[in-house]
Amino acid sequence: MIVKTEAIVLRSRKFRETSKILTLYTREYGKLSVIAKGARDRRAKFGSALDSMNYVVAIIYKKENRDLHLLTQCDSIKSFNKLSEDMDRMAAALSIIELVEVVTRAEDESKALFNMVVQTLEAVNTATTNAMNVLYFFEMRLSEILGFRPNFHQCSRCGASIGQVSDGTKEGELHLSSGGVLCGKCSHERIGHGIISAAGLRILQEIQKVPHGEAVTSMTLSSQLRDEVHTALRRHLQTHIGGLHRLKADAVFSAIM
Repeated sequence: MIVKTEAIVLRSRKFRETSKILTLYTREYGKLSVIAKGARDRRAKFGSALDSMNYVVAIIYKKENRDLHLLTQCDSIKSFNKLSEDMDRMAAALSIIELVEVVTRAEDESKALFNMVVQTLEAVNTATTNAMNVLYFFEMRLSEILGFRPNFHQCSRCGASIGQVSDGTKEGELHLSSGGVLCGKCSHERIGHGIISAAGLRILQEIQKVPHGEAVTSMTLSSQLRDEVHTALRRHLQTHIGGLHRLKADAVFSAIM
């Protein structure tokens, strides 16, 4: 059947002499692999729409019980052309699309996740400072959409409230197996997999409260806090998603830490 859908281009690679194979994350059909025949020919009708991280509308000849479908038309809705202007934006955007490709299964549709991908790429694209914070926002929301929302406001062992803590105090230990932190009384049991500083915990609490990705770009974090927040969120995802290891985009991320 022939279908028309909005999509984000997650990955594009050369195939034979003139074609490309793309991984798309679509609004209605989830993740799809498609072939764009003749896409590398200089007379090709696709233009730059097939570039990675583009937001497009695609017409696909979708074949039942097949892993590879035929892309017949693809037009750009938005290219997010500022993503490549600096390392911060590029690292955040590459991590977002790589996470989507890794955590989703073929044809497993989620409009909530699709909308979040579009919104966060737009937030990264328009960010003038602190673009990496949008990645942290995305990882937090990704956990919620996938059904394992972390709780950074209550002790994961005794349920005690973990409120606003003062700078320089050691308040809790990450308890990744249950998706949260331990309070001061429970932290001595060392059940978790890492220590989070009071300042790092407060940043995680703030990120969890903000309504959209643009809101976190006003937060300026030290390299230590960025490392703490990045490690905490990534370990949380790894705890709940089998096979999620170091992303290729992390090499770019490491260069700016």
